Amino acid sequence: MMKKMSTPYPILTSLSALLLIAYFLLLGQPQLLSFYQLPDIITTFQVQLAATVVFILILLIELRLFQRRRRNQKIEIARFRQQMAEVLADKKQLHAKTHVYANHADKLKLFISDKLLEYIEYDEKFLHFKSIASEVRHNGVISYDKIKTILLRQISQLQDTDSEQLQQTQEALDSLIYLWDLLDLSTADNIALHIANQVCDSEEQFFQAEFQTHEGGEFPAQNIFSPLSAVQKALQRCFGCAIGDARNGTICVDDIDQAWINLTTTDNILGNENHIVLVLENLLNNAQFFSSRRDYKQKHAGIAVDLKEQQGFVCCQIYNRGPHIDDDTAQNIFQLGYSTRRVKEHHGKGLGLYFVNEIVKGYDGKVRFENVLNEADVLSLRLELADGTVVTEVLELVVEDDRPLCRKSGHDEAVKELDWKLQDKLLNIEITHQSDQKTHRLLELDSKKTIMDPSQPACPRWSLTLKQSHKQTDIHFKPLDISGVRFEIRLPTATARLDGDLLNADEAEMDGEVSEIKQKFKGLEQLG
Repeated sequence: MMKKMSTPYPILTSLSALLLIAYFLLLGQPQLLSFYQLPDIITTFQVQLAATVVFILILLIELRLFQRRRRNQKIEIARFRQQMAEVLADKKQLHAKTHVYANHADKLKLFISDKLLEYIEYDEKFLHFKSIASEVRHNGVISYDKIKTILLRQISQLQDTDSEQLQQTQEALDSLIYLWDLLDLSTADNIALHIANQVCDSEEQFFQAEFQTHEGGEFPAQNIFSPLSAVQKALQRCFGCAIGDARNGTICVDDIDQAWINLTTTDNILGNENHIVLVLENLLNNAQFFSSRRDYKQKHAGIAVDLKEQQGFVCCQIYNRGPHIDDDTAQNIFQLGYSTRRVKEHHGKGLGLYFVNEIVKGYDGKVRFENVLNEADVLSLRLELADGTVVTEVLELVVEDDRPLCRKSGHDEAVKELDWKLQDKLLNIEITHQSDQKTHRLLELDSKKTIMDPSQPACPRWSLTLKQSHKQTDIHFKPLDISGVRFEIRLPTATARLDGDLLNADEAEMDGEVSEIKQKFKGLEQLG
């Protein structure tokens, strides 16, 4: 803000100038001096000089004051001009921001309107899909019964033969029942409640069969199933190859490692097997989609499936390399219509994980996921050669910019891979990681062999390639990028339901739910 400025009039200089002029005029009129009887001293040269000096001093003082005020005025004017320039610049910037925000607001309106139209269209399509599924299920029940009867009759005729036709007929029957169960879920208004009712019916029959074993009652086979069979069927549907009775190992399709599997026998689960096949198939399809992206594609298996039983729950973990799930996506990932895929040709988006969550809730289970990160570690390689020499190499796994690198101990520079040679044939290797302090000993070493991280076979952090000859061994060490996502499904077993173990709630999860409910009611308490 500019201060009020004024230029004072030189009153003292003007008055002193008038007095000095009158004084010299008086000196030029002797009759006036005698008339007014003025003393003679005022006519002396000293008084004239003094009057002139006083006038000059007054003039200089006011000139100095004038220069000072003028300098201050220039400073104030410069400051005012600077303020005006800043105001104009702020005004231009404000106009620019206004235009930018207006454009953003318009884009946001268009985005919201497009999303609303998309969701409305999606809801209409979903309702239309449910209507079509209901119509197909209603009108197709006769055709379904006829086809099922024919397939069952053909299976009974081929029962005594071990032919390929019997297997194909059984697969056709399983596919037909799977399709019918999918239509059944698609027409349900509340999938979780619909499945929960079916599980309750199965639970009642299971309890009756357990309590009436002395009467020879048998539990219906369609109401209980093996999780191992469900996982094998889902793997077969996704990878297009017969898994058979394989329990562990690696699934190879077209000489490419597709998935690492480790399946163990678990207790049975009450309900419909096809529901769990649908859950696993959706998770495996997502794993195939994200692990096959160019940035995450590797030579080694990018998917891992692990089935085991823990504390009355069947636990199935499906890991895949790929992008992590951020916090915003994590809140919406199980909602109907939400999808992270941006492929225009992809249809039916947003149904997969929604179905997964609803089905798992219907079985009183839990579905969780976690982001898998690359972690630093130190491993020791004890290499025993044919001549008895023992060579120890200490390698460090480091992470820079979320990418795994490696280096030998004592070296500062980390590289993508390491190569070195041994001057004899290698007999055995002992591998010890600092993170778990477990030693893995490998004895049978072929002339050309690739060793994966034995401490984490599901998602190995490194690979070690050996090329041996009679005189030397070439070693190639490469850290692997394991960043990805691991989904975990936990379903209660039939025995856990019978023993009542499901009543032991997860206290940590219950505390979280209680705090969340309390937070919602806090606003109402403040209003009250």
